[in-house]
Amino acid sequence: MAGKPKFGLEYFSFDVEMVRDMKIKRLKRKHNTKGFAAFVFLLSVIYESGQYLKFNNIDDVLFSLSEFVESSEKEAREILDTIIELELLHKDSFEKGYLTSESIQYRYYNATKRRKIRILDDCCLLSKEEMNYIDSKNVHKESIPVNNDSIDVYKDVIPANKNKQSKSNSKSKRDKRKINNDIGSVDPNTIPFQTNYYLQVLINNGIIKGTEEYTEVLNDYLYMITKNHNKDDVRKAIYYTIKRIEYNSWKDAEGFEVYNKEAYLEEAISNNINRNESTLEFKDRMSNFKSIFFN
Repeated sequence: MAGKPKFGLEYFSFDVEMVRDMKIKRLKRKHNTKGFAAFVFLLSVIYESGQYLKFNNIDDVLFSLSEFVESSEKEAREILDTIIELELLHKDSFEKGYLTSESIQYRYYNATKRRKIRILDDCCLLSKEEMNYIDSKNVHKESIPVNNDSIDVYKDVIPANKNKQSKSNSKSKRDKRKINNDIGSVDPNTIPFQTNYYLQVLINNGIIKGTEEYTEVLNDYLYMITKNHNKDDVRKAIYYTIKRIEYNSWKDAEGFEVYNKEAYLEEAISNNINRNESTLEFKDRMSNFKSIFFN
C-alpha cells in the first residue's frame, strides 16, 4: 500500500528585503500592522495546504482572518481586497476560488525539490521554463559541509570530523548519501550539511540510515521543531517515536506498512510534541507569535 503524497510545508522563509517592498509598505500604510499580519496569516495557511489554498466560501476565510488580526469581517475583507489589488495574491486565481501567487508557487516548488509530487496542474502559475530553471539551480547548488569541530544544538554537542576533506573528496561525500541502503548507515559526520542533533539520534537508533533521499528534508524539519518547541517536549517526542517504530516495525495505527517514512516521522514527532506540550506552553507560544504583530 503506497504512502499518500505529502503536500504543504512545515515552515516557510521571508525575503530579507520584504519589509522594504513597496507593496508591503503600501499595505502597511493603509491597514497598519493588521495588514502585514493578515498577509503573513494568509501565507501560512496557503503554504500549509500546498501551492494554493482552495476555498468554497470566502466568508470562512474572512472569519479566520478577522479572528487572527482581531478585526471585524468587514475590515478583514478590506484588507484582503488591498492584498489582491497590490498583486500580492493572484487576482484571476482568487476569482476562481484559490489563494495563491506566482511567487508563492515559485518558493513552494523550490522547497519541495525532494518530493515525487511537487506541484499540481490545478491552478499552476509556473511555466515549464520556470520549473526547469528552479530544477537547474537545485542540481548545481553546492552542499554546505560541516567545517566546525562541533555542532551545538541547545547544549547538545555533536562531535564533527576534525580531519578536513579535500575538494576532491566532495563528490564521494555526496555519492555516499546515495549508496544503496543495504550497505549500512552513514556516519553523520560525513553528511555534507550541518546535522541536527536529533537526526543523529534517529540514525544511532537505527530508525534511518542517512542514505535516504529525504535525509536533508528531515534534517531541516528537526531544526525547525527545536527552534519552535520546548526542548524537553522535543526529547520526549523523539523518544516515543523511536519506541513506537521499534515496537510496530514501521506499521501504522491500522497495521499497514509505512512506505512514506519521511511523512510518517514528521507526523509522529509533531503529534507527540503536541501531546507533551502543556496548554500553558501552547498559549504562551501563540502569545509570543501574536506579539510580533500587535505590540
